[in-house]
Amino acid sequence: MVPLSILLTINIGLVMYSVFRLSQKSEVSKFVEAVRQIGVLAAAFGAACTILGLFQAFSWLSSHEEGSSFQIIMGGMRVAVITAMYGLFIFCLSMLSYIILKLLAKNPAA
Repeated sequence: MVPLSILLTINIGLVMYSVFRLSQKSEVSKFVEAVRQIGVLAAAFGAACTILGLFQAFSWLSSHEEGSSFQIIMGGMRVAVITAMYGLFIFCLSMLSYIILKLLAKNPAA
């Protein structure tokens, strides 16, 4: 979760810097593209961490000989999906920011 939080913080900083540069009538295309790429990276990292979490959970379940209850299994699955949801949240924010910044860059008078 910490790497995703760092990506979110970097993304927010890039968006604020891009808005500042737009207000100064400066070029922002590389910063806007970076916002999009960080969003894609966050989504991919969230999915990869979810797969790793599920792998660890299933490994733990297979190593225990006694039967595991359904609630324990579903609780572990719920926790494993948190990183994917967080990564997709960052991705959606990035795409929304990307679209808005692209529109502002095309129409700087707005």
